Amino acid sequence: MSIVVMDDDDAIAASLVQRLTELGYDSTRAHADQLGVLDAADMFLLGFRDAAWLVTLARPLARRMERVPAVLVALTPPSAPDLTLAMALGFTDVLPWPARAGTIAEIVDRNIHRSRVRRANDPALFQQVSDLEQDQRAGRYIQMGMLPPNPVAIDQYRLRHRIQPSLLLSGDFVDYFRITDDHFVFYIADVSGHGASSAFVTVILKNFSRRLRREYRSSMLRAPGEILVALNREILDNRIDKHVAMFIGVVNLRTNELCYANGGHLLHAIHVRDSESRLLELAGKPVGLFDQVEYVSASTELEEGDNLVMLSDGILEVMPETGFANKETRLRRGAVECGADIDQFWSAIGIDATVVGPDDVTCLMVGCEG
Repeated sequence: MSIVVMDDDDAIAASLVQRLTELGYDSTRAHADQLGVLDAADMFLLGFRDAAWLVTLARPLARRMERVPAVLVALTPPSAPDLTLAMALGFTDVLPWPARAGTIAEIVDRNIHRSRVRRANDPALFQQVSDLEQDQRAGRYIQMGMLPPNPVAIDQYRLRHRIQPSLLLSGDFVDYFRITDDHFVFYIADVSGHGASSAFVTVILKNFSRRLRREYRSSMLRAPGEILVALNREILDNRIDKHVAMFIGVVNLRTNELCYANGGHLLHAIHVRDSESRLLELAGKPVGLFDQVEYVSASTELEEGDNLVMLSDGILEVMPETGFANKETRLRRGAVECGADIDQFWSAIGIDATVVGPDDVTCLMVGCEG
């Protein structure tokens, strides 16, 4: 398996080649003027600097990236816009550097396998697969554009999210927006299944968010379960054979009252105050599964320094603990210890951001800062 490393930093390129060689891979170094060596490669690694560099280097590599997987090597985590640009240009993965041996092997083997499957196929099938992957990258680009700003401040509240899809397209979704001068809405949604069919439902969710801002009833501000009833009807009317697990909240910016409802969301929400945590447990059926359904709403008061942590159940698939109770304990402890630092929380609960799990993993945080 031939791997070509391209990085204008000699020290980084040398360390990459050495590490790959130690792990048993056939790796060589190439410079930007030696693109011909990529024609015989199974994959190539490129050092990431910034978006301008990405565009400049990707243009001459575009034809080769249709055939050979291209992986970005990042010394610091790329921003969401940079990742979106990379996927749109044709890059297939990101390798954080430095990285553990297991992480390197996971990413390299995944892309080597992708390369060999491509070459084993006949040209017509290969082109079909390439077109499909290009469509999915374009879909991912559109899907990321539907997400709200990250992070964002709404008066005294700060909201942030993180989505780690199992495929290019995700069935997880988050949204938050001001609905009146004195209220804002937030929700985390997990569509059944994952991939393209589930990603389609996230478009429905985004359109529903836009319409809700225009057509809400005042009673929904105190009883967000009514919002879930309206969404339930919309999903059923679309006849797409999908349902959604959702936790939704409405915050009164004047009183700091949180009204919330749960539509089949397994992990509820973790409410952190000082060094304590509690679950905002509330029963509710999944949205879009039953024709006649009602959702109970509840409320609680938020104080300065409080933080809400919501997670999709894909997190349970990648946590190292065994048993639901142990995983829940780890999540609550991590939420208390890490506060509103979503990246630190990700590490504290044992999630390797470079390893793709069997399901989408999403976290939404809502913090009261005043």
